[in-house]
Amino acid sequence: MKSQDKVAADYVLGHSQPELERLVHQGRFFGELTEIMLLKAGLAPGMRVLDVGCGAGDVSFLAAKFVGPEGTVIGVDKAPEAIAFAQQRAQSAGLSNVQFIAADLADFQLDGEPVDALVGRLVLMYFPDPAAVLRRLLAFVKPGGIVAFQELDLLPSPPPEIMSHPQCETYVAAGTRINQAFARAGIDGRIAFKLGSIFQQAGLPAPEMLAMQRVERGADSLIYEWIAQTTRTVLPLMQQTGVATAEAVQVDTLAERIRQEAVEKDCTLITPPLIAAWARKE
Repeated sequence: MKSQDKVAADYVLGHSQPELERLVHQGRFFGELTEIMLLKAGLAPGMRVLDVGCGAGDVSFLAAKFVGPEGTVIGVDKAPEAIAFAQQRAQSAGLSNVQFIAADLADFQLDGEPVDALVGRLVLMYFPDPAAVLRRLLAFVKPGGIVAFQELDLLPSPPPEIMSHPQCETYVAAGTRINQAFARAGIDGRIAFKLGSIFQQAGLPAPEMLAMQRVERGADSLIYEWIAQTTRTVLPLMQQTGVATAEAVQVDTLAERIRQEAVEKDCTLITPPLIAAWARKE
């Protein structure tokens, strides 16, 4: 694969144990929305599925529920730490129909027959030429096979009124810092809106698409920990890109500060849109 087809840089959030655990939390937070995509895309019992950029394995585990014990899910990630963690989780859950491979998607070669489905969540945003990457991966999908991806729309400066009502200033500030850090690092946070074009540039028909968001309120919501954990992981990037200092962010108290403001104001908080696209290879 040509160099422009590779990831622009190493995964900017790293592969530390706290980051892997954050991915697990995020996977649970968005899991229902990904299940909707897999259901609409047509995953079914007995299928062979390739999950690219699998990280801690959460999308692979969701796919395994759809394909059942007679199906197979292959998760691929370039980070050996993530693969080891995903394998450990699969073993602990007794999942014998899921396997994980450590490989760079630029060099990955699939052994055996083509897959019935190619899936991924929050992975294409890290490639400078996602259409070229997807075009290469399509070689591993059988004719008529499913291709389904989800990406978050990370608008660098989202209007506060689309993030919460009434406005929760601490939540809006936290989300804006994350989005700006990604933008300044050269990561395309608007990739979600481009999925239709990316699919067609890769040689797929125009996909069906669906935008989904978590809408949260109340003291027990998972959204506070989700955005605080994400902030903790992105904080070094915020500092490197000049978005914010650790003193300004105060990450150790961030979740509780957002919770307190949201509860006191009776705010409804909304996540960035998670946009799904799916199509079948012709």
